[in-house]
Amino acid sequence: MGARTLRSVPVHLLDPPVRDVRFDRDEEKLEELAQDLRRRGLIEPLKIVAVGERFEVVDGHRRFLAARRACLPFVEAFVYPTKDAALDGIKYAANAYREDMSPAEEARFFYALYEGECEHDLARVAAMVGKKLSYIENRIALLEGDDDVFLAVRDRTITLGVAAELNKLPDASWRRYYLGHAIRGGATVSIVSGWVMDWKTTHAGPAAPASSVPVIAPIVPGPVYDPLRCVVCGKSDRRFIPEQLSVHTHCKQANLLPMIAAFRGVSEAEL
Repeated sequence: MGARTLRSVPVHLLDPPVRDVRFDRDEEKLEELAQDLRRRGLIEPLKIVAVGERFEVVDGHRRFLAARRACLPFVEAFVYPTKDAALDGIKYAANAYREDMSPAEEARFFYALYEGECEHDLARVAAMVGKKLSYIENRIALLEGDDDVFLAVRDRTITLGVAAELNKLPDASWRRYYLGHAIRGGATVSIVSGWVMDWKTTHAGPAAPASSVPVIAPIVPGPVYDPLRCVVCGKSDRRFIPEQLSVHTHCKQANLLPMIAAFRGVSEAEL
C-alpha cells in the first residue's frame, strides 16, 4: 500500500474524491457530525493522497465534508504518496459498511474500477473489493439496463432483483409501465417475474415450425391472452395489474368458476 505519514493538513488544501460513489448524503446526520467535530475534533484521521501541492481525500469524504462545514482549519490525515488500487478497496469498504451503499452506487463504483485500475477485468474488481464475481456482474448489469430502472434502484424504490426482472422486457414502454406498478405496489421479484412471463406469452412471436413439411390443415387462432384481464369482471384495464391467486384446480372448477359466472350473469363456458 506504500509508506504513509500522519500529518496535520489544512482543510482548504483538501479536495473531494475524484470518484465519489455516493449520490447523496443525509444532511441532518452530516450536520450532527459537524457539531461533534466542533466539540471534539476529528478522532479518526482521513486517508488522503498527494496530488501536486494539494491532496485528494481517498477515505473519509463524509468526515471531510463535516470538517469543512465545521470550519476546522486543520485535520489529521494519513498521507499516501500514491493512490494505488488498495486504497480504492479501502474507500469501497468504508462507504459500503458505514453508509450502506445502494446497488446503483456500487454499480457506478465497480464500473469505474473496471474501466480504470482493473483494466476491463471483472475478476480483478471482485478481488479488489472482496466480493464474488456474480455480485459484481449483477450490479454492473444495472448500467446496461433501463435508465429509469437504474434510478429506481438508486432511490431504493425497487430492489436489485426486481430491476433485473424488469430489464428482461425488451419493450421500453411496457418495462416502464410495469416499473411504475412495482414502485407503487412494492412488488416482489416473484410478482414481477410473473408479469414478465405474462408479457412474453402475449407478445412473443410464433415458434418456428419443427420441420419444413407444409401444414395442410388451417390453423384456427385461439383467444388472445390478455395478462391485464381480470377473471372476475372480465375487463382489461392498464391502470391495474391483476394479482396472482393460488387455487386448486378442483376448487376453481367446483367453487370459483360458478361464483364468477353467477356474478357476471354468463355460463361457465363463456368465462
